[in-house]
Amino acid sequence: MCAAKTSKSKTEKRTDKAGENPPEKAKKKADDKSAASPAPGGGRFVVVGNLKGGSGKSTVVFNLAVWLADQGHTIRLVDLDPQKTLTDLVAVRTELGWEPALATPLTTAELPPGGPGSWTLVDVGAADMAGMLTAVGSADLVLVPVMPGQADIWATQRYLKTIDRERPDHGVVRLFVNRADAGSGSRETREAVVALEAISGMLGAVSVLPARLGRRIAFCRSLSEGSAVFELEPKSKASEEFQALAQAIVEPRRGRNRKS
Repeated sequence: MCAAKTSKSKTEKRTDKAGENPPEKAKKKADDKSAASPAPGGGRFVVVGNLKGGSGKSTVVFNLAVWLADQGHTIRLVDLDPQKTLTDLVAVRTELGWEPALATPLTTAELPPGGPGSWTLVDVGAADMAGMLTAVGSADLVLVPVMPGQADIWATQRYLKTIDRERPDHGVVRLFVNRADAGSGSRETREAVVALEAISGMLGAVSVLPARLGRRIAFCRSLSEGSAVFELEPKSKASEEFQALAQAIVEPRRGRNRKS
């Protein structure tokens, strides 16, 4: 995917052994097999975040927004990243007249619940930690793109610990490998998947999505045109990978939950 910013030219209560209620943190980990359910208002509230910069958050939010809008969903975008890459991408899309159109992203995660069938997608990084925690507190789903590499795995572990107490009881976390080297045989990619599976096995409500995105030029090219990759290059490998990821996000039971 494209690391550089695009120019404007184109996420059951239980008791402990003594019979007492567990602490708040343990309550949130009790239902680790559940799929993300809509927030009380009926809409979905999704945070795409990580502590590590350059993990492709804005690219994922933008492509997912277009994919969902194309299926008739109402989309609210929130851009809490100081770089405002998502905002710029929407501006380019609007300028070039792509359909479906996306509204200019909001700049706060303190929003009323969305209506049934709506999706609120939040792009946020460590530069706005307060905003990140506020957004996670409303999220029924937190998506965490993770690039292959030890530093990224460490950052993901820290991120999960950071957001755990903020995540609502019904919220779940889904990890996925992003910007993987071409070919599923890459040693770095295989090791990243094993590491993420190990992390998800230790934390409730966390699982690894089976889909992953590769490091492909098609993502850079599509963003420079203000389009989703499946619009610009519908038959490309990048398009195939992203649509598989989107399906896994919308139907979270396809993710691999840890056993109880």
